[in-house]
This record gives sequence, structure tokens and C-alpha cells, in this order.
Amino acid sequence: MPKLFILRHGESSPGSPDFDRPLTEQGRLDIKRFGLKLAEREPELASEKTILFSSPSKRTSETTQLLLSGLHNLNISVNYIEEGYLADPGTWIKRIEKLPSEIATCVVVGHNPGISDLITILSGSHITMTPGACVKMELLINDWNEVFEGTGNILSAYRP
Repeated sequence: MPKLFILRHGESSPGSPDFDRPLTEQGRLDIKRFGLKLAEREPELASEKTILFSSPSKRTSETTQLLLSGLHNLNISVNYIEEGYLADPGTWIKRIEKLPSEIATCVVVGHNPGISDLITILSGSHITMTPGACVKMELLINDWNEVFEGTGNILSAYRP
């Protein structure tokens, strides 16, 4: 069964324009630590073929790069999705369902409320995604193109 990690960007600085807001120092520290913790607790991220979809905003890009530095996985393919900025769940699902079957794990790095709503749609569970929070779910499907409402089973949740 495919695995899906859904991560909200780390704590970000206030400011305008919204797209260009960077992570705070605490946000950088939290995500860096989280990447190391995730590498230790989720060995499939270090060994399986993984794809990561990220919003292209400054705070999600920083989150993605810090996460990758902690994971140390050269098999992770990163895709910055233009329409991922403040995306709704349907945008992410359209990307996920197009994944090739050889991809075992997908990571989504995005913004609220879209990623919280994505978790709710896929699993039926409402989880408030604070900055830096991550949910791991298995998808009760054989292939990515079968993903739809209610096919997710939450396995774990992480907070910084």
C-alpha cells in the first residue's frame, strides 16, 4: 500500500507579500530536527523511491530543503508545484493520482487549510495542522490512481 506524508511548512515570519515569507529561526530549527527524527522513525523514507510535492512559496521551499537535509535520501524526487501555493485538496489529489506505481511514498509540503482538508478528505479524521506538523498515512489502494475520499488510514502524527 502506498504511503503518504502530509507536512505543513514550519513556523513562518509575518510579512507581505505572503508568498515571500521565510521561516523563522525557530521554524528552521524545528524542521531540521524533524527531518532527522523522521529519518530515524520512518526508514522507508531513506530506502524507498519517494516523490515530494511542494508549494513553491519561500516558507515551503525552505521547509522542503531542511527536511531533505535531515532525511539524507538521494532517491527523493522533488517537484515544486506552481498551483501548490495555498492549494485546495483537489489540487494535491490530482497530482497524487498521477504518480507511477513504482513510487512507494509521496510527501506533500503545503499550506493550511488545504493540507488539513486533504487529511480530512482522505482519512475522515480532522487534524489541525500547526506549523511543522506532519501526518503519515497508508492509502488503502493498490495504485496511486485509485486514491479518493476515505482511502487513507492515519498511521502517525508528528509535531515539532
